[in-house]
Amino acid sequence: MFRALRHPPFRTLWALVILGQLGYWFSSIVFQWEVANRTGNDPLALGVLYFCGLAPFLLFSLPAGMVADSRDRRTLIILVQVAASLLAVTATLLAALAAMTVPALMVLSFLAGCVATVLSPASHALIAKVVPAEDMVSAVPLQSAGVNLARITGPALVGPVLMVGGPVSAFGAYAALSIGAAALAGRLAASVGPAASVPVETVRQRLTAGISHVRQRRPMLPALAVVSATSLFGSSYVAQLPLIGARVSADSDTAFLILVTLGGIGSLLGVLSVAWRGRRLGVASAASQLAALGVIVGLIGVTRSFPLIVVLMVLGGALSFSIMTSINSILQHVVDDAQRGRVLSLYFVCWGGLLPLGGLGLGGLVRMLDVGWAFACAGCLAVLAGLGIALRTRRSASHPAGDRRARQAR
Repeated sequence: MFRALRHPPFRTLWALVILGQLGYWFSSIVFQWEVANRTGNDPLALGVLYFCGLAPFLLFSLPAGMVADSRDRRTLIILVQVAASLLAVTATLLAALAAMTVPALMVLSFLAGCVATVLSPASHALIAKVVPAEDMVSAVPLQSAGVNLARITGPALVGPVLMVGGPVSAFGAYAALSIGAAALAGRLAASVGPAASVPVETVRQRLTAGISHVRQRRPMLPALAVVSATSLFGSSYVAQLPLIGARVSADSDTAFLILVTLGGIGSLLGVLSVAWRGRRLGVASAASQLAALGVIVGLIGVTRSFPLIVVLMVLGGALSFSIMTSINSILQHVVDDAQRGRVLSLYFVCWGGLLPLGGLGLGGLVRMLDVGWAFACAGCLAVLAGLGIALRTRRSASHPAGDRRARQAR
């Protein structure tokens, strides 16, 4: 389960990802905090903020994946972390000068999303270079576990910082974490060998090759379909956490931070369950978990009990990240290294790229209908999508013409 940590380059990459994600969570929570307080927990404004933060995954993941396959991934990670540091320093200065506005928060959230969009496929694709093939089944879940460890500790740390020092201190911590991640990126570049030469291809050739690779490897298409449905219907409730906190507690700010932390605890449990299961992963199993997540989403929309929402937050986080980490592990095992960045960029398009659309759509439904009805609609769609993909995957795997990878998907 933890064998990938035996390799020093992976430990450096793992620490880099954790520091970068801590900075991301500091900024993300402060953005939500500021927008919620400036707009009175307006669900549409929160949905727009969620859209701004994740829209870069939809717009730029494919180009980022092609860059990760055609450039030295070590150098790319260094450049991205330096950009993240500059962005964090800019946010700190705006907050210190009292020049921060809601539009500025939206722009900063978009730029932070751009940084994450370029970094995600590059850092995930680099895993195959820092651990041997037999340790990939440990490295992929551990990297996701590091992300969720940051998701837990980030809110736990940013809460007191916000309460005591305000947004300026929180943005300052964001800058310090980003600078630390940039320093680790330089150390990683020194410990990983130079990248292999890659053939010169046009943008169209790279994109066509990546899509063709996905179509040839049968588990990939249904796997990406599970990720897409999870982002659109299963995980979009995260955009409304400030509103959910206000519904279950009179102290909405504290409740929001608690809910974020609970979701992170659940997410960590979800990815560790993937590492524990090892190779016993499958697309049909992930699709079944999507159906269960849909039920959780529906229940979140109707409950006003704080103890019950605690349980639902943990379960929702666990299911969401168990699904995503399972699919990531499946893709990492069937993809060729030359196509790794492009295929993982498609994964991030389906995950982070569709999340803002799901969050924006759910925010609009809450505004038009009611929290309960809106969450019920999203939950029902997640259940239908999960059951449909699970049944189709099992039927395809049992077909006489199914190949070895189709059987593996089952």
